[in-house]
Amino acid sequence: MTGYPGLDRGATEFIIDQGCVNFGVDSASPDMFDDKTYPCHIVCRERQVVHMENLCNLDKLIGKRFTFIALPLKIRGGTGSPIRAVAILE
Repeated sequence: MTGYPGLDRGATEFIIDQGCVNFGVDSASPDMFDDKTYPCHIVCRERQVVHMENLCNLDKLIGKRFTFIALPLKIRGGTGSPIRAVAILE
């Protein structure tokens, strides 16, 4: 749960400025594990960009086209949720 790479504020702003509207990572957080200011989370909230954490099997999607479906739980007043992440390969 430590030692994974992450995005700082500048990197997060860069990918959003390139047109990213949603992204996912296979680590515990898109932020660097030792940065407790959570710059990626803050920028995503400011820019209204969704992100997902703890995804798995992303290596099976490299170079392939797919439809992504995220099925969240309804949590009243929540700002996040566990999801069932599904990739449908073409």
